Amino acid sequence: MRNELLSWFAREGLLLHDVVTAAEEPEYDEIKVSVKAPIIALSRAHEDFRECPDPVLFGYPESCLDMMNIDDFHQFVYEWFEQAVAAGLGRCFVCNKQLDMGTEKPWDAVFVTTEMYCWLLVHFDCKRYLNRDLKGRNPFEVTSHPPEFFDMHVS
Repeated sequence: MRNELLSWFAREGLLLHDVVTAAEEPEYDEIKVSVKAPIIALSRAHEDFRECPDPVLFGYPESCLDMMNIDDFHQFVYEWFEQAVAAGLGRCFVCNKQLDMGTEKPWDAVFVTTEMYCWLLVHFDCKRYLNRDLKGRNPFEVTSHPPEFFDMHVS
């Protein structure tokens, strides 16, 4: 992840921190601080978690992060999700059914801010069960992969 995107997440208060100490041997005491940026979930499967896409790497101008607020970033992520669903990669986080870009598009991208910072896909009808399916997930135990590349150049 580029430092500029990491800094943007820090500016918006979207970085999670985990502090671990090894207190078994006082002479070898160390403190380990981990930082976790928001992630994206194409489904609830462990292999479907992605690093958050960086707008600059998807065709946005170099200075775009300086001008973006959180709503702008939500819109960017939503457009990325539309590309992912159109490519057949998106599944509902709750019911795990394949999503499509049909005429009604009965799904939404949701930004989770409890326990972790994560954008995910869910059917409108499945949203009420989302908290149940998120329970017990630790963001520091999630391994994320690079996001798929889609041509999202701004015209």
